[in-house]
Amino acid sequence: MNCFIDEIKINLPRILSLFDIDPTNKTYGTGDRFHWAWNLIDFGNGTFQGANNGFARLWKANLWPYKTSSSIFFERINSIFLATKYLQRKDGSLEESFPNEGSFCVTSLVCFDLICTIELLKEDIEETKYFEWMNIIERMIRYIEINDETHALISNHLSTASAALLKWYKLTGELKSKKRGELFLERILNNQSKEGWFLEYEGFDAGYQTLCTHYLAEIHRLFPDLGLHEPLKRSIIFLSHFAHPDGSFGGIYGSRCTRFYYPYGISFLSKEIDEAKELNKFFINSISQKKIITLSSIDEPNLIPLFNSYAWAACIEHENKNSYKSEANLPMNSKNISRKYFNDAGIIIDKGINHYTIISTHKGGVIYHFNKTNKLQLDSGILLKNEKDKLGSNQSFNKNNYVTIKNNIIYVESMISTLPKKIPTPFQFLIIRILSISVFKI
Repeated sequence: MNCFIDEIKINLPRILSLFDIDPTNKTYGTGDRFHWAWNLIDFGNGTFQGANNGFARLWKANLWPYKTSSSIFFERINSIFLATKYLQRKDGSLEESFPNEGSFCVTSLVCFDLICTIELLKEDIEETKYFEWMNIIERMIRYIEINDETHALISNHLSTASAALLKWYKLTGELKSKKRGELFLERILNNQSKEGWFLEYEGFDAGYQTLCTHYLAEIHRLFPDLGLHEPLKRSIIFLSHFAHPDGSFGGIYGSRCTRFYYPYGISFLSKEIDEAKELNKFFINSISQKKIITLSSIDEPNLIPLFNSYAWAACIEHENKNSYKSEANLPMNSKNISRKYFNDAGIIIDKGINHYTIISTHKGGVIYHFNKTNKLQLDSGILLKNEKDKLGSNQSFNKNNYVTIKNNIIYVESMISTLPKKIPTPFQFLIIRILSISVFKI
């Protein structure tokens, strides 16, 4: 059984239905239904165009589940490329949230996926089509080369950009892309904690770390001389602590509270890292039993990147590359009683004979406690409300919380922070639209 293929077969009709297949429309090949079908937004989210990667990967591995003719399949691929060109701004960028946004993340993500598509299909297309697709990608590459993401350090975004630039260098030999890609990679590694985790805003996040691993593993595959084996091994050893006894993964103790899993990176690294092998087996079992967020339950903005990762992992599983023995154990399966304190991450892991407990000190003492029957007891912190009905909680991230451990009792002293519960107003959206067609164009 290949759990990745099973999930793909269930969700492929949903994914295919996202795309405009009417060649008389100027949005032909566009994947954002809010834009081309419902006409509810005046721009298209470019993220969906990355689905070409997963489509091409399944096709080349003979895992495409339908009796689709070659001509129809390649016309679909071509339409998505052309729609990407339609969605691009003059500077080559794509959008995610509002017009003229110039999303560094989405431009990098789609750029990476379309390069993967060309790598997979270049032997199957005419030379004129090859250069037409390359020109579309090149505009995105030029945007990534001269732009940056400065509002926060988000490792999964930087790894996407680095992977896209380095794959472009592999394809074209352009040294400028190599230099820029290595610059982003250096920034990621310089900010990797000695505990193994990669920075996502203010701290670590289990789900997004698997996405970061997805891209870093691909860089490692292409450029083993860059020395990513050890950073990736430390990352996976750290991640292994957040595989839960009930089959779930991640949670609100992370900086972004995610519980999803991108499988390609860990699946690929299973051939060289024992801890990745064990983690991969855990995830395959959890996906099969629907114990974690799968392709069937992911939200639409994350659907296409997860689909691509599933398609890649499905190919690896199909080739049976993970059929070797491992000498590692996941921390939750250890027979030893232990307590581990990841001080930088603000995480305490307590493993007993009949329990497995995760405590976040940076988030005010959030507790995930699994008892001997693997039942989860979750304490997400304190919630307060004042006389003006404003809410406050101790769950806000603060690495300066005061922590003491005495007589097997953990004390966490944290501030109570106001919880923002605002939603955008029509007036705020009006301001955004005015800025989108004026200041944001500069």
